Amino acid sequence: MRILLIEDNPGDAELVRKALSDCTTLHELQWVTRLRDAIDNDTLNRFNVILADLSLPDSSGLDTVKKLRSVYHDFPIIVLTSLANDSVAIEAIKEGAQDYLVKDQVDSDRLERSVRYAVQRQRMRAENDRLLRDLQDSKTMLERKNQRLERLCETAQQFVDNVSHEFRTPLTVIMEYASLLREGITGEVNDEQRRLLAVIDDRAGDLNTMVDDMLDVSKLESGLLGAYRKECRLHDIVAHVLPSLQRKADVRSACLETAIPDDLPSVYCDAEKVGRVIVNLVVNAIKFSRVPGAVRLWAELSDEHEVRIGVTDNGPGIPPDRLEEIFQRFSQLNTELRQSNKGFGLGLNIAQELVGINLGKMRVESQQKVGSTFTFTLPLAGPVRVTERYLDWLRICRDASPAVSVVRVGMADPVSATTCHTIDTFLSLVVRQKDLVFRRADGEWLLLVNTPEIELPEFRRRFDQEHRDISRNSPRGPLPQLTFQADGSWDVDDQRHEILGCVASYLETQEVCHV
Repeated sequence: MRILLIEDNPGDAELVRKALSDCTTLHELQWVTRLRDAIDNDTLNRFNVILADLSLPDSSGLDTVKKLRSVYHDFPIIVLTSLANDSVAIEAIKEGAQDYLVKDQVDSDRLERSVRYAVQRQRMRAENDRLLRDLQDSKTMLERKNQRLERLCETAQQFVDNVSHEFRTPLTVIMEYASLLREGITGEVNDEQRRLLAVIDDRAGDLNTMVDDMLDVSKLESGLLGAYRKECRLHDIVAHVLPSLQRKADVRSACLETAIPDDLPSVYCDAEKVGRVIVNLVVNAIKFSRVPGAVRLWAELSDEHEVRIGVTDNGPGIPPDRLEEIFQRFSQLNTELRQSNKGFGLGLNIAQELVGINLGKMRVESQQKVGSTFTFTLPLAGPVRVTERYLDWLRICRDASPAVSVVRVGMADPVSATTCHTIDTFLSLVVRQKDLVFRRADGEWLLLVNTPEIELPEFRRRFDQEHRDISRNSPRGPLPQLTFQADGSWDVDDQRHEILGCVASYLETQEVCHV
């Protein structure tokens, strides 16, 4: 171990030399009396450690450490002083010294241990500095890449929006004109012409669905796809989409059977998005069914406080090792039927995402050469059960906050049912996909907002701004004044029971007319 001693007192220098000579490790000592001699020493890089007195002829106090550290960044420095002063010791360490020794307390064991640890600490500090520089360089590089990716994502999203818009306009024209021709408005058409026009309308509808899929993917990736969940009757959702599905089945010469019981309990969902899922699954089943095609849309009440909806076909089936893969984005099976049914491979992935947003799960069962059954679930419209599903979903949902804030919204004066529906619509514009809204029969609302308490003021600002904008622009006049009360924020994992208790105490004792 090569040591440089900077000490102007010969007696103290001899004390250090003697202590080093008694050490178990062999040390090579070089002694200089001035700081200038140490800094100007051409052989300084040969040394492993510096022992420096704080009272030198050309430097005193912590300036000695500062000057040494400014010239030699990576050298271990041990400070020697005649006085035991804790504050000076702390400041010396802050300035870059590795240790602080009082001269009259120096012995061979203490000095050897101090030298060894000083070298080790300096090596660790140098390694930490190197890692920190590497980390900073990596951070800078990552920030640049992220900025580039953000620009690319913005460009891609803008491209999708533009392409979707450019496609949708001519597609609408094609479908409308085909419909006019098929209905004979512009002149009589025979059965074959009517069939061909129906095919045109069907294929244009497929392309329109692909455009919708692109838009949905773009919104899902950007987090802009909203959710308007409320109490719904599944029978009404199916009735809304069934006519278009029946037309598609007729064009493909497929038999579409429905079995939706009228007495099913209400479910909690976004009706438009559930309709999209049903359309997606039924259209897929029609496309990939064998001739003659047979597709069955059915629903049943499950034992787990949910409704299960299924679509069964008589298609070629799916190999067992591909059952999970089909839900991946851009994934498509290579079958004989696939060759005549082109697409992006987005439909099932989007359907699964939409089912998740509606607090359900999607599954598939398939038997090759027999057919497949796709099923998904929707929770019944009970506030506590829905909240349980909601909290479970947040735990696996990407970009979800770990906290939920509970907010109560009310009106000072009694209002009509029409006004309550207006407030429903207003709240659907304020909340995001990862929030819930419940309405009691007395015209008060409970909001579960997926945001921590510290960010709740931002939600309040958005709430107030949206209220002002709608009140100013609504042809029906301003919205009624609303009260806003935050009841608290809880952690999704650790305080689940508190959230459920809050929902139960506020809603279970009241009739809930809107969920």
